[in-house]
Amino acid sequence: MNRRVLNKNRSGVHVSRIGKWLLAVVMVLWVPTLQAQTQELIDAYMDQWKDFYPSSAFGEGQKSAAWRFEDFSKQRVADWLLFNQQAEKTLMSIPESASLNERVDAQVLLRQVRLELELWEQDEPLTRQPQWYTGKISEALTYVLVSDRLSKAETYKAVLARVEGVSALCRLGIENIKNGNPARTKGALKSLERTIGFYEEKLPTEAIAWTQEDDLEGFLESVAQTTQQMRDLASHINDKVLPVASVPDKFGPEVYKRKLAIFSDNNVSPENLTVIALQEIDRVRELMLDLSGAWWDEEHKSADRPSGQALLDAALAAMEEDREDNRQDFLRVFKEATEESIDFVIEHELATVPANRNIIIDLLPSHSPFARIGGVFPPGPFDPDAKTLLYLPSIPDDAPEEEKDGFYRSFNNHFNRMIIAHELWPGHDMQFKVGLSQASKIRGLFSNQYYSEGWASFVEVVMLEAGWGDGNKLTRLAHLRKRLENATRAYISVMVHTQGWSKERVIEFASTRGLLPAQFAENLWNRVSGLYMSLQLTSYFVGYHGFDELWQEEQQRLGEDFVTRDFVDKVLATGSVPMSALREIVQQ
Repeated sequence: MNRRVLNKNRSGVHVSRIGKWLLAVVMVLWVPTLQAQTQELIDAYMDQWKDFYPSSAFGEGQKSAAWRFEDFSKQRVADWLLFNQQAEKTLMSIPESASLNERVDAQVLLRQVRLELELWEQDEPLTRQPQWYTGKISEALTYVLVSDRLSKAETYKAVLARVEGVSALCRLGIENIKNGNPARTKGALKSLERTIGFYEEKLPTEAIAWTQEDDLEGFLESVAQTTQQMRDLASHINDKVLPVASVPDKFGPEVYKRKLAIFSDNNVSPENLTVIALQEIDRVRELMLDLSGAWWDEEHKSADRPSGQALLDAALAAMEEDREDNRQDFLRVFKEATEESIDFVIEHELATVPANRNIIIDLLPSHSPFARIGGVFPPGPFDPDAKTLLYLPSIPDDAPEEEKDGFYRSFNNHFNRMIIAHELWPGHDMQFKVGLSQASKIRGLFSNQYYSEGWASFVEVVMLEAGWGDGNKLTRLAHLRKRLENATRAYISVMVHTQGWSKERVIEFASTRGLLPAQFAENLWNRVSGLYMSLQLTSYFVGYHGFDELWQEEQQRLGEDFVTRDFVDKVLATGSVPMSALREIVQQ
């Protein structure tokens, strides 16, 4: 799309455009009616987003995007930036007289546009973020290799195109990366090293299953060339970037405030967030202590009950001891609990369940930079009937025993039951599947994290109140620990980026005040010191309380007419929207 062309409009006047994006905006501005104008812009934006981010587009269900890979050359980035600048102007002109749905869809898109402008205008990923390149490289094949939507021939075509795209991205990185954050640059090198190992050791073996014999030699040659390009990029980062790396690992107060305003739709400030997060930390610790006392009396009968932190430590230790100790049993427990959660939602009439209940559960590939975190990948708006992919956090079976012990204690069976409720049913998986079937595509494509993470955190309580976990107090304790973690994350996010907290201070606060396991406390620094993730970490806490407040408001408003299933159905049918808009929709 790096060409300049001439087009002729109906009046016969020649107009110049850069690619197709500026023309799309101009066409939007010509549309005569408000409703058509909004929808034309949304459609144009989604089309250009799919073209600019093909890996993400494939993840969201556009099959044809599988055999394309990102091209972040200078002209394409300039075109994309211009398109977003023009889209922001158009969205700002939509009046309050527009319908509620039009205003909400415009608000969803405006947030996305501003996030894009912040990334490309302020963050400078092409020149200052080696980890941005290595993240794209490490995930280039993930969706393609696990997809059941591609034939063998299509898989070969997609992998080959993406392998060649990775080579081009490596060359772009060598040409453009000038600086980086020291710690994240080192992390980028480790990620690249893992990806190189995958390309050399595992990809050739996997390729046999979907590559014709006559094509295999040429394919392996392409893989070898790309692997060399990754090594060249690693050398550039190590030799040219790391010695001069000086990008701060903290935004600073003003930048953080600006970014949080964009991310939260101006619904939260750093100052207010620290106050309510600290209050939540103290409140939840008290709840955990009370619950630990009830657990002790239930389990130990007449034994003398310890007090204070000793009591809480005893309950947490018992919770962590109920765990698996290897990858296969860990995977099995998750698969069994997933089936239980679906049956539980149906049996207890917590929601009108979607027809699509297909879920693939697997361990995250070890070369992924998110191997110790995991994540859920539900269907996207371009293929809403696709299967959900739940990638579990993982650790190699041959890892040091101390590391494995810490990992499985953190991901104990009680905690994992809350993960199922959060990530699958009635959390993210059901949330997205219902939203995709009933709400506009733009809400599914550009989900609001305060809605999505807030909902998934809140429904843990809905499940527990309905009897999830059979009333086991350690399972409820696992939820409270997650709730405490969410408040801790939000508080630390602000303190790192506005008060300059160090890694040591983060880990100390997270483990002592926030009661996080060692594995989670260490991971928290890695996440909160990142750019996007530091903002995303506030969404669990803020979103949870937004839903809790709405839940209570609706119970008070409706009284005896309040029905859990009706509330859940209405919330999920809106799709992912800002919390302020959700309240207006639910109560109309």
